[in-house]
Amino acid sequence: GGAGRLDGSQHRRETPALFAVCPMSGLKSSEDRRRERELEEARKAGTIPAERDADGNEINPHIPQFMAQAPWYLNAEGPGLKHQKNLKQKGQVASATDFKPRGQKAGPAATYFRKGACTNCGAMTHSTKDCVERPRKKGARYSGKDIKPDEVTVEMAYDYAGKRDHWAQFDPAAHMDKIRAHEAEAEVRRKAAQQKKLGELAARERKRERRGKGKEGGEGDSATDTDTDGSVGPSDDEKVDEAEQVIIGQDVKAPAGKAKASVRNLRIREDTAKYLLNLDVNSAYYDPKTRSMRDNPLRGSALADASTFAGDNFQRATGDAVQMAQLQLYEFEAYEKGQSMQMNADPTTVEMMNKIYREKKEKLKDTRSNKILEKYGGQQHLAAPPKELLFAQTEDYVEYDRSGGLRAGKEKAVAKSRYEEDVLEQNHLAVWGSHFDTATFRWGYADDHSTLRNSYSTGAAGRRAREMAAAALSAPAAAAGSG
Repeated sequence: GGAGRLDGSQHRRETPALFAVCPMSGLKSSEDRRRERELEEARKAGTIPAERDADGNEINPHIPQFMAQAPWYLNAEGPGLKHQKNLKQKGQVASATDFKPRGQKAGPAATYFRKGACTNCGAMTHSTKDCVERPRKKGARYSGKDIKPDEVTVEMAYDYAGKRDHWAQFDPAAHMDKIRAHEAEAEVRRKAAQQKKLGELAARERKRERRGKGKEGGEGDSATDTDTDGSVGPSDDEKVDEAEQVIIGQDVKAPAGKAKASVRNLRIREDTAKYLLNLDVNSAYYDPKTRSMRDNPLRGSALADASTFAGDNFQRATGDAVQMAQLQLYEFEAYEKGQSMQMNADPTTVEMMNKIYREKKEKLKDTRSNKILEKYGGQQHLAAPPKELLFAQTEDYVEYDRSGGLRAGKEKAVAKSRYEEDVLEQNHLAVWGSHFDTATFRWGYADDHSTLRNSYSTGAAGRRAREMAAAALSAPAAAAGSG
């Protein structure tokens, strides 16, 4: 009995040997794991070359194991990083110039209705809601008749420019049809004008013949006829063909009395085009379909101030554009509240209603403020004092000396009069009225003490002479007083 059982200790000793000799079990011994760690450390240290994948590319040894090890369900045969890449097949990206065929048939029509086809026409390339055929009273699903062929569908993945191209799917060859139609119409108008001109000439000739038969004196009549013919209108050479007169904005098929339609965003031919102001590809974007350049093409350059074009957005914020935008906003708000107004049809009414609305709004605002002030008071707090008193500081620069006197800044303003000041005349160094003579009680000049207006300046010598003369005059009077 004991010989048939396996001892527990013996089982624990034989278990590693069992796993070591079973390579198909997928488990590794401690010796194998140790060798792998040493090999991994040597590769990270650079002592041995890095491991390569099936394509011969080196595998970075510093990549973590959870990223480098492929999942078990991929059945990876060797090391590599292919499981980290998107192996889905990428479709060809179409550009803005690629043409997508439309309206082409893929082949002959089917003879019976197929499951999943359009219930209206029987084509497999579109659904019932996308069908452009006439809605039938009894569709192809139930009648099985007149089944349309399938269209050619091309799945194209457009890039950023291809999705936003204004001229996508436009065939330039179709424009030649318009040119030929315009030339044919111009030829018809040219022939009609020629027939009209020939009719006028024939009528004028018949009139001349009747006038020559009814009057005598052929020479006078011929002269009169010549003058009359010359006064009828300009000659054929001076006339300009009507078909060659291209009027901007006029419809070709419009009658003669129809009003002209103006074309927007047209510039004067002598002006520089907005897309030529800055040829840098990173400058403002120009849309050729709408002829608009919203941003300033010369922003940040030295020519920005000298340029007359600052972008279409700048024009929208100048003039009456802001007021027009406010009127449109008022129109939208009034429409939401039940009022039917149309600014394009009746702009005067919209403007007057907006004016009345703004006046009532301001009046209601003032009335509400007055009610609050009457109830709670505080009118004195609305009048804010100057900022100098609130913050006890100003932005005026004032410099003082040590004694507290004013040195610089905030000088006392000199009182100005309406008369001309500091006007020197007659070689004087001071103005009239700069000196007052106490002896004669008269005003004069401070440089020579002259009290005579508009007198020529004598300088310091004249001042000394006048002082000596005044002293001489005062000396006899003082002697007489003492005697």
